[in-house]
Amino acid sequence: MRIISLALLAMATAMAIAPAAMADSFSYAISGSNFTGNVTFTTEDTAISNLPGLSGNVSAYVITAASGTFDIIGGPAYSFTNALVAMPDNGADAYNLENNGSFEYDNLLYTGLPGNDVLDWGGVLFSPAPGYELNLFGGGFGSGAPDNGTFYFADNGSYHSNNPVIDLSNPDGAAVFSPVPEPGSLLLFGTGVIGLGLVVSRKALKPARRQTSNA
Repeated sequence: MRIISLALLAMATAMAIAPAAMADSFSYAISGSNFTGNVTFTTEDTAISNLPGLSGNVSAYVITAASGTFDIIGGPAYSFTNALVAMPDNGADAYNLENNGSFEYDNLLYTGLPGNDVLDWGGVLFSPAPGYELNLFGGGFGSGAPDNGTFYFADNGSYHSNNPVIDLSNPDGAAVFSPVPEPGSLLLFGTGVIGLGLVVSRKALKPARRQTSNA
């Protein structure tokens, strides 16, 4: 019983430290009927605390690069790695957005908030291809936000306005921007489960082995 407890403790410890080890990258799936994608944001290692959020102060990471794929239905589709992110001035936040003349943004990722609120009204601005810019942002909070919890995209091409990501299968404002488990976390969890299974198997086999040797 003690061995099983130790195995469970080891597995729980591995799961607890996994997010910390992967704290500089966060992956998300975007599942709309007019926009789909899988994006991994690379961030600075340390979160910024006491930022104005949806309801009180929150913490957020500054996004420094983006990798993944996206497909605007009827529009462009891109696959990109370490796409260049437009870095705002220091001090930009949801209610003090950077403005480059075409987009407002702050590149803040609120990993502690659910669903579409992971990005504020400024969101992240990056360039998945030379000359092409894409802005992903949430409508839940921020300067000028409609406070509707909807997820949006805009680009410097045909989709330069604020385009809501629509989910025709669930049109009631459900989250279309959802986190994807990190591979490292899944690996550690799987390793812990396998280890626990081996411990249980060995304990189950020991009595049979002793009976055989005594015969």
